[in-house]
Amino acid sequence: MGIVARGQQQYVRQQLAGEGANPRPAYATGTVHHDAVAVDGSVVHHHQVFDAGELVEWERDDRPGPWALVRPGAPTDPYAPVLPGPDEAAQVSVRLGEQVHPLPPLDDLGSDAYRHLPYVPEATTRLRFELTGSPVGPLALDLRYQDGRRAVAEIVDQWADTLDGEPAHGAPEMHIVMTWRNYLRMRAGEATALEAIEEGGAVDARWTLLLLLHGLLQEPQYVAAYRALPRLPPELGWWGEIAPWIPARDEL
Repeated sequence: MGIVARGQQQYVRQQLAGEGANPRPAYATGTVHHDAVAVDGSVVHHHQVFDAGELVEWERDDRPGPWALVRPGAPTDPYAPVLPGPDEAAQVSVRLGEQVHPLPPLDDLGSDAYRHLPYVPEATTRLRFELTGSPVGPLALDLRYQDGRRAVAEIVDQWADTLDGEPAHGAPEMHIVMTWRNYLRMRAGEATALEAIEEGGAVDARWTLLLLLHGLLQEPQYVAAYRALPRLPPELGWWGEIAPWIPARDEL
């Protein structure tokens, strides 16, 4: 199964190319700070101001903003019209003050906290998890739970078949799509998993598997691991949704 199922791949490619209609959600209002990192290591600080998804100001800054989306290249480089994989996601980070953090969900996927989840016999399943509208585009995650513990958690270019001896081999599978904005809200405790899926998401799974996953996500250790992750500015939650429609500029 490729990235973004249910016939959405062509739509996603159109979205990444800036085609179609800008959704302009009302919540896409605020200032997004950027650090553009050149090959020589120099950094251009700039910010964009949006009103309901429409760009109303884009200026270069003399000093760093309080936080920033850190991306390689020139500040006017367009939103990449390709479906990203793990390498593309790893090139982008988030600066909060002076601390630089991996772009979510890489900070989540790399956390050691999930190795200490409770042992739940036969709570074994595979989740094909998609995040749409991230700052690098739609992401595909391969999450495998073996006896209640997250045994595999990685961004993939495509979901491969499991092999004998691998975690969750032969286990029932489910497919869930969630917006990157709601994923950030869910892990910060601002929305439940069900609420995060309900708005702009999709589910392809048996209800028994959904109950199993919901139970695992409610484990105190799982909740604590999520809450320990950095809380990002809400503006970063929606920037990826409207980035394909930001007008091109020759210089800044």
